[in-house]
Amino acid sequence: MKIEKHILNSYPTVNPFTATISLEEKILEKGYVVIIDDNNKFQGVLTTCDLIKRPHKLVIDCLTEKEHLSADESIISGLDKFKSSQCSALPVFKENKFIGIVERQNVVDGLRIKINRLYDKSIISQKVKQSFLNNLSHEVRTPLNGLLGFIELISELNLEDNKTEKKAHYNIIKKSADRLLLILNDLIDLALLNSGDDLAVEIEKISIENIFSDLQEYFEMAISVSNRDISIHYLNPDSSFIFWSDEKKIKHILYHLIDNAIKFSDNNKVIFGYKIENQNIVFFVKNNCTQISKDKKEQIFETFEKQDNHNNELIEGLGIGLPLVKRLSELLNGKIELISDETQTTFFCTFPLKNTKQLAYNT
Repeated sequence: MKIEKHILNSYPTVNPFTATISLEEKILEKGYVVIIDDNNKFQGVLTTCDLIKRPHKLVIDCLTEKEHLSADESIISGLDKFKSSQCSALPVFKENKFIGIVERQNVVDGLRIKINRLYDKSIISQKVKQSFLNNLSHEVRTPLNGLLGFIELISELNLEDNKTEKKAHYNIIKKSADRLLLILNDLIDLALLNSGDDLAVEIEKISIENIFSDLQEYFEMAISVSNRDISIHYLNPDSSFIFWSDEKKIKHILYHLIDNAIKFSDNNKVIFGYKIENQNIVFFVKNNCTQISKDKKEQIFETFEKQDNHNNELIEGLGIGLPLVKRLSELLNGKIELISDETQTTFFCTFPLKNTKQLAYNT
């Protein structure tokens, strides 16, 4: 940490030949004054100590040699000089040229703010980790219980039992298994990305129609199993459109965005689609929900951050979906944006068409 961010270029100044009496008000207000001559040249710093030691003297007679700071001085070194000189402010030089003043109190206040922020961050981090562990227990046990319970039930059914009932049980098992597998894969991918390891990217031709069809099939089954009254509207302006990217990762990204929109929707409608804009393909997912605040917009892309409840209901999830979406988007040379107003929230995920196609030719 350098002292340079605390350098001030605005400070109280006086002429070297100013009478001592006229200095008192400035000295009492700031604890120091900077002596600048008629040629705008720095002469020194005057503190209350100088006046006490040499009362009734002109400024030029009160000046004593003091410590000074360099522009690349560390904060620790600077505080040592403040302590040894007993001054409230010290001049700063760069290449033997006076460039400003550093006030001791500013440095101390800055350190205090930094310490408080680090402390608050450590407390928040502990709470987030604890919340993650609690959610992990819930998220892993719930699908496992669903699998084990219905496997046992199906094993007790006779071959003559109603086929519709069997299909319903199978769908619940399939959804639980898919959900458990997704959680484990997300945790592994996020751990790899956070450790600095890159995930393998497989560039290939992608059919918009195939992506939409797979997502539609999955969410229609998921909604029917959950018995939730919600509909997803897929906007596909050109079902024959083809682009180049990693199909599994694109589908994974869109899955999380749609799933998130369903969880937090205030009505029974989620809209999902895409558009071509400035040589980019832009996917969007929108729903009607309470406006997301500016602070929350930044937090929801942080690992393990999640909204604990929605309309007084516990929301599924570990807080890793949107952080993973952001990391995967960046891995594919894309970006994710969020726009939220009083009635609607929309996520935009943008991928360059040219870059993805060039990547394909290079692999």
